[in-house]
Amino acid sequence: MQITKKQEEEIEKVREFLEDNGIELDLSLEDENYIDYNESKIVVHIGQPHKHILYTALHEIGHYFNDFLPASNSHAAVVIEEVLAWDLGKDVAATIGIEIDEEVWNDLMVECIGKYIKYPTI
Repeated sequence: MQITKKQEEEIEKVREFLEDNGIELDLSLEDENYIDYNESKIVVHIGQPHKHILYTALHEIGHYFNDFLPASNSHAAVVIEEVLAWDLGKDVAATIGIEIDEEVWNDLMVECIGKYIKYPTI
């Protein structure tokens, strides 16, 4: 899939924001998205649609700068941390001038947060 000039510019804005904060963005073929705090690096899997790559990077930035430090690592705390990371990632997007497609953002956020929530069977 060919990426557009605008998509390249969006990723470059994220990369520049991270570099300004001493963090590397690694777009990788690895299966998972994660933060390596020891290496000051955010890794994002590139085998997904462009907007998912971009929004996942913003979400991981949200984790990186999140100051939510609960006393326990409870299930509720994990879900709260995920929600806060999505919210902060969206704030970063606004700060660096990236326009968010609300429908795609919300669908991805709900899908990702849903993985942390066990739904009861009906």
